[in-house]
Amino acid sequence: MLISSTIITLALTPFSKAEPASIEEAIKLDRNGFYEEAIEEWEKLQLESTVNIKFFAGLKISETNAKLGNLNRAEEVSKALTLSNPLQYESWFSYANASSALKKYSQAISAFKKSIALKPKEGLGRVGLAFAFFGDEKPDLAIAELKGAMKIFKANKNISWHRDCRLAIRQIKDFARFPPQFADLWLRKNFKRIQDTFENSVLDFEKMLKAE
Repeated sequence: MLISSTIITLALTPFSKAEPASIEEAIKLDRNGFYEEAIEEWEKLQLESTVNIKFFAGLKISETNAKLGNLNRAEEVSKALTLSNPLQYESWFSYANASSALKKYSQAISAFKKSIALKPKEGLGRVGLAFAFFGDEKPDLAIAELKGAMKIFKANKNISWHRDCRLAIRQIKDFARFPPQFADLWLRKNFKRIQDTFENSVLDFEKMLKAE
């Protein structure tokens, strides 16, 4: 993540004297596994910060609640982000992930589609949509989305995800011989990897944290 260097260069606002310390403390708590305490810091930032920092804090609150297993709270927070930031790709991706964790696959499908509309050249949204289709017992649509994602990853020279999409297509075809429950663990692991990749590689924290 690019957060550490961003904190130093963050433009000052009327509340900025409190913000850098709060962000730094929240990140430190999160990294050390003090997730409940980190959430408290993020919630403080939502009350007295710039719009971009409030948005970032909301994403972190949703993400951290998901880590703690508070899936309904994670969904609630991410849904609120789609209402306050409807044109932000990250809002819909976060909401889609939270919905997927609750096995609300129709809701996740809708949210992933909106994230794709906002950022069509980002292949991860199509991978998420594919797995949501699979969870919704639509394997043919899942395979179609994975093939679309492969084209994006190939164009971006993302060899790892291109290879994994090809493997997922083969696995989905193999799962056709078994009851849907057989693939539950596989599906959960894939959604977790999507969430981890989203947080570590796709989110542009530096841009998000810049004051307006």
